[in-house]
Amino acid sequence: MTLRRSILSLLIFSLAVVPALSACGSDDGDTLPDAGTRPDAGPPPDAGTGFDAGTEVDAGTESDAGTEPDAGITPDAGTTPDAGTEPDAGTTPDAGSEPDAGSEPDAGSEPDAGTSADAGTVLSTTCEGTCQDTAVTARMYENQVVLNHAYFGYAGPENAGDPWMLWIELSNGATDECPSDTSPTPPQIATLEFVKVPVDTTPETGSTGGRPSSVVFDFDGALMPQIAVRSTGLTFTPVAASLCPSCIEAGTFPAKHFVAFDVNATYANGTVSGHGYATYCPSMNTL
Repeated sequence: MTLRRSILSLLIFSLAVVPALSACGSDDGDTLPDAGTRPDAGPPPDAGTGFDAGTEVDAGTESDAGTEPDAGITPDAGTTPDAGTEPDAGTTPDAGSEPDAGSEPDAGSEPDAGTSADAGTVLSTTCEGTCQDTAVTARMYENQVVLNHAYFGYAGPENAGDPWMLWIELSNGATDECPSDTSPTPPQIATLEFVKVPVDTTPETGSTGGRPSSVVFDFDGALMPQIAVRSTGLTFTPVAASLCPSCIEAGTFPAKHFVAFDVNATYANGTVSGHGYATYCPSMNTL
């Protein structure tokens, strides 16, 4: 802090009275002024009439540290806007007032894999390599078999506006051919019924008495004591597909006509799970 000090000039007056005395010559020594007629110490201005230290401006009349703005008058840290008066972290919009991860559109509010047709939901029409393998394991009690063939057909809508359905059959027959009334019966079959024709990779689920569902058939008793058992729960997840229900009337189908999927079904005493690649079989259509 800079202190201003007003410096007042001290006026020092020295009044020197020098008497100029003329001596008039006379031959008689009786004419000269004697000690009684010459000005003595009484009439000239003495120390009482000259400006002394009492009349000069002394330290008491000059502006001293008490009259100049001192630390108490000059705005100090208390009067200058400090951290308390300037916008601090409490008044400046902080993370709580600025749009943060909670207020800005995040992955939950922006179209994510579940809501927009992105790479996670678009159903690929290409299925190569292991995508074309069928390996679904049926486990019942302590027994299991592998179902390595898969076929599908279309089921027309029950009411106008209803979606088309797929009927899929998984089996472990000796031959890889479409099921028909005259084809050999495989030892085991697992059906996937009332599966909607997929338009994306969204899983379809069903529980007891609901759609989609599954039935396991055991014709040689290798899996279970009963011939058939219906699922208590099923999840069908499309992986890739090239489908065309409307092509049934025209009779012109895609060059590659298939649906690839993952399945996980539960039963009273077992499961069916794995990956399937089903090709189209007109004999399985239910129109």
